[in-house]
Amino acid sequence: MAYFKYLVLIFACAAYVYGGPVVQKCKAGDGKCAKESAQAVLKFFAEGFAEYGMEALDPVVIKKTDASSQSLKLIITDYTVTGLKECTIKKAKFDKPNSKILVKLLCSPKLEGDYEMDGKLLILPLEGKGPIHVQLRDLEVSVEMNLEEIEKDGLKYWNIKNSRHSYELKDKADVVFDNLFGGNEVLGKAARDVIKESGNEIVREVGSPAISDILDVVIENINQFFHHVPISELTFD
Repeated sequence: MAYFKYLVLIFACAAYVYGGPVVQKCKAGDGKCAKESAQAVLKFFAEGFAEYGMEALDPVVIKKTDASSQSLKLIITDYTVTGLKECTIKKAKFDKPNSKILVKLLCSPKLEGDYEMDGKLLILPLEGKGPIHVQLRDLEVSVEMNLEEIEKDGLKYWNIKNSRHSYELKDKADVVFDNLFGGNEVLGKAARDVIKESGNEIVREVGSPAISDILDVVIENINQFFHHVPISELTFD
């Protein structure tokens, strides 16, 4: 379980520099203790560090995401995502030989913003423009970050070269589009009834671009942290 030590030390450095909560010290190999320690400072880490150019992760504010497909135009704008600080760390691993960090999180984020849509979603011909509300429950996200070493002022730092992710919905998602069909209640009600029962299917069909944009903000924050804290302060060897 030595890989947990790296994760805990990353959070510990952040907490130490910025006067955050005291991190519980753990014996080497005590994975349970290490994971609990990382979880304890997750909310603090999500607040962001202006000194390091790190934005707050709860809320995340994104200007625009294009979730369109061949059969659908869907633009989501000015949306806010909350709940990331309540995520649960399910797994964390620093793969030193391959210079990778692997993280698995379980989150239930909420999205509030605006949308513009025209085309076919699932089997439904839809059009509308107005507020969008999304509640994801038990969204399990797995992220793999590939690292490289960079040098500044004689010190070595990590840089995230690239990353990839996957996700799985472990519970029912709610998706609500206000003002469908320009507020036509007859057409809107029929569509809403189908959408209400198809939240997970809608997220799988059009949700990936928004999830990717949210994770890009998270990963950029992690990268900013890595660029400011030398590897020697993040690892035990």
